[in-house]
Amino acid sequence: MDRVKFMIDSGSDIPPSVAKELDTEVVPLYRIIEGKPVLDFHDFDIGAYSEYLKTCKEIPTTSQPSPEDFLIRYERFFEEGYSHIICITMSVYGSGTYNSAVLASQMFAEHHPDAAMQIHVVDSWSCSLNMVLELRAAHRLYTAGAAVHTILEELDRLRRRVQTYYLIDNLEFLIKGGRVSPLKGGIAAKLRIKPVVTIKNGEGSIPAYAMGYQNGLAKLTEYYWNDTDPEDAEVYIAHAGCPDKALALLDRLVEGHRDLHYYIYPMLGTMSTQSGPDSIGIFYARTK
Repeated sequence: MDRVKFMIDSGSDIPPSVAKELDTEVVPLYRIIEGKPVLDFHDFDIGAYSEYLKTCKEIPTTSQPSPEDFLIRYERFFEEGYSHIICITMSVYGSGTYNSAVLASQMFAEHHPDAAMQIHVVDSWSCSLNMVLELRAAHRLYTAGAAVHTILEELDRLRRRVQTYYLIDNLEFLIKGGRVSPLKGGIAAKLRIKPVVTIKNGEGSIPAYAMGYQNGLAKLTEYYWNDTDPEDAEVYIAHAGCPDKALALLDRLVEGHRDLHYYIYPMLGTMSTQSGPDSIGIFYARTK
């Protein structure tokens, strides 16, 4: 059986415990805080960071890993005798991470023209916990003995069905991050409404507005119920320092999907910077 090493970037919001459980290497993105780059993964505290975002004079920016960040890991796994690397990244339209991973694979091939190890860089077409959803599916197949080409084919099918929705508390972060236009964001801010933001191929749009957070939770619930079957229901929920709101969303979801399989994780630095504190996200694959 081929030895496969899984990799993912920290734009996935994968908790360290889950990365360890799935034997997955995490490539951190960077946050630029007061002009200094900070790795986005290790020793991250979403509660403390959310409080910082609420009071900071200048909102931090984010930056993708360099090709060298990927290459040093490719080299290490080559030396450890892996035959394949499957690297899942944020959407190419929302981050330069995919391009860095691909460029690093090309650099590896130049350094090791006769190497048998193959590197497969997979664009998730999404972000955050949809990437963890895809990783779990791939890892499940691998542990069941599936061939690499079968795993890659399933990832391609799965990424076409993933859905991403955020309920945003403060649109200033998405506007400055370039995920939502200033015009649309400005209108929502003036009306003091909570926008529901969807991310498709890394690009943000606002399919709905809600008067208050409770109505926003109802809208997320409606999307999920309309897209999934109760018999085969799985959902991921991410929160930017507001676990109570994530649990409130879960309470609504289980009303229609009693046997719901769910995962609730705090966001890491990249996604919480872009969505802003007190935001929540829901991630799932359509089954209808």
